[in-house]
Amino acid sequence: MNENNKTQQTTKEDDGSLSFLAIPQDEANKHFNCRETTQQKLINLTFWVCDFIDGVKTKFGAERFLVKIKRNRDDKDSEAEKFFTNSSEIKYVLREIKKRNAFPRRVTMRASGTRYYFE
Repeated sequence: MNENNKTQQTTKEDDGSLSFLAIPQDEANKHFNCRETTQQKLINLTFWVCDFIDGVKTKFGAERFLVKIKRNRDDKDSEAEKFFTNSSEIKYVLREIKKRNAFPRRVTMRASGTRYYFE
């Protein structure tokens, strides 16, 4: 097999779709188009944290985090869920995961009174 045949086999033809361009998500204008859940419903459950948006203003206050999760690592994005948090422990862990570029990460939601945290 010559070099030209290898190139033709690995290069997909532009089908005119947006998906062909593989444009990355705009980090400054991120959103999660998925079903919303609550921290309380996630207590003692293990799931995958995929991403988060910080500094979200809600009716409960400013500087909340919106967290995108999947029950199974390989679930489709359409099966993802999101929840809001103001937990300082969860915010800290999410920032540290982001610093390490280590998403997705498997966690278990725990609670002690009104305090929520990841294990």
